Amino acid sequence: MQDKVLLVEDEKKTGEMLKKALESENISVEWVLDGKAAISKIQRGRFDLIILDLKLPEITGDEVLEDIRRIDPYVEVIVYTNYQNPSVMKKLINLGVEGYINKGSDADLWETVEKIKARLDPFNEEEIQTLTDSLPNGFLHKDHNKEE
Repeated sequence: MQDKVLLVEDEKKTGEMLKKALESENISVEWVLDGKAAISKIQRGRFDLIILDLKLPEITGDEVLEDIRRIDPYVEVIVYTNYQNPSVMKKLINLGVEGYINKGSDADLWETVEKIKARLDPFNEEEIQTLTDSLPNGFLHKDHNKEE
């Protein structure tokens, strides 16, 4: 199943590049340019991960994150910005962001893609096999909860 990501980025060049890079890695990306559009998308659908810029028109990223947490308290959110205000960063931590990726002229696009992929797929095939092997026999069988 393809991972579904919401990219909230108002800089068109940055958004286009990151969207194309993620899609080249078989990640489905919906991209919006502002916080209001992001909130609307989240209300209408489920995402595996949200990549959130902080400097957005009309509604700031931290305000968007407050709304995200009211709508879906469990969705993973990665802040993607070069803005670093200590009080805003503290607020983001308290709202439970799962990561922070610095963007800007010295940011590496493919390193960013790898960080995002790691959040979407935290286990490699070997780790998944080890976990499933450690489960009791029949645990994964679809009828294991049926009463006999």
